[in-house]
Amino acid sequence: MPPYIPYHDRSLPPRPNHSQRGQSPTPRYASPDLDPTVSYHWTKNMSSDSGEEQSTSYGNGNGNGSYVPRPRGEVFEHEDQGEAGPSRKRARQDEEESYSQDNGHEGGGGGSSYHSGGAQALPLTGSIFNILPRNPFTAVVGDFIMASASGLNDVEIEIKLGTLMSAPDPTASQPPRRIRMPTQSEMIMPPDYPLGPFHSTMHPHQYRAFNNLLNSAAQTSISLPPHAGRVHFSRSKLTDSFHGGGGRQGKVRVSRDRDTGEVVQVVKKRRVADLNVYCPGWPFDWRISVNVEEPCDMPTSPPTMTRDKDRACYRHQVCQVDLTHVKSGETSNPTSKPTSSFELEIEILDVPTLLQEGMAGSDRFDEILQNVLDTARMLVKNAESAPQ
Repeated sequence: MPPYIPYHDRSLPPRPNHSQRGQSPTPRYASPDLDPTVSYHWTKNMSSDSGEEQSTSYGNGNGNGSYVPRPRGEVFEHEDQGEAGPSRKRARQDEEESYSQDNGHEGGGGGSSYHSGGAQALPLTGSIFNILPRNPFTAVVGDFIMASASGLNDVEIEIKLGTLMSAPDPTASQPPRRIRMPTQSEMIMPPDYPLGPFHSTMHPHQYRAFNNLLNSAAQTSISLPPHAGRVHFSRSKLTDSFHGGGGRQGKVRVSRDRDTGEVVQVVKKRRVADLNVYCPGWPFDWRISVNVEEPCDMPTSPPTMTRDKDRACYRHQVCQVDLTHVKSGETSNPTSKPTSSFELEIEILDVPTLLQEGMAGSDRFDEILQNVLDTARMLVKNAESAPQ
């Protein structure tokens, strides 16, 4: 894919010829080095069908075109306008100095001068209103979590890396593929958008790369205090057996330690809701899931499927990244071959506290979510592509 070039950096097409009577100019994106209040000279003296002169200006606030920003380094003063249009005159030196002093920068370099750092650098206040607006992405995720999890007990919130696939083709003329959306940055998919399955597996090469990346993060954080961003590593080897029909009602999962056979957990997992995030240009998309893991009694029915999990866990402040190698097999069909998959998921550690903060509308709710979402972003953007 060729690199993206902003509109104002692109070479402009040949200027259109509007010599014919009554022909209107074609609006275009103006270069930022043009004064938005000055009409293009080829639109100054255009004749209408009635023979009267008309002047069309694509500038600010006239309803005829898009807003075009004034150049930073040029502040024009409009004097009497003649046939050649308004004069272009640089701001006086005293105005430049006043502008620079008001913004904490030294004069002499024009209004566009900027000096990073230093004792005179002013602290930024978030916006012109001196408040920081809520991140809209985090707001959508937060609203989704509160709408899905409020009033429920034993809630699990996790993010899985994978691939969002397109909806099945009814004619079967095209094979399944990853979705393509008209966006250049991560995008929350509308809940009613037609999607195919979410493939939460990865190539072994990508799995090993993630393993090395997370091991490095744990190693470099050893020098940090325990509660100041240190990554705690642990490992578990479990065998899961699944009982029941599944579906929205969930299956009963019995987890045993692979070495000792001791029962570690018996839960009934039920999926509540999913929120899908598409990430163009990166190897993985991700899915935010709200589930309920309700403790239950040991089932008496035979298992329908078993799964061996070799899991590396990386525990951080408010979330844990689980990197898992899974081997699955169907007990009801002895002739079926076991399957192997590699998965990565991020789990929020203290969901009850998160939901309490959300109910209170506190800033801490967004801080926790932002930490978890940024963890997912960092993993996606450091992922390696699967070998061809």
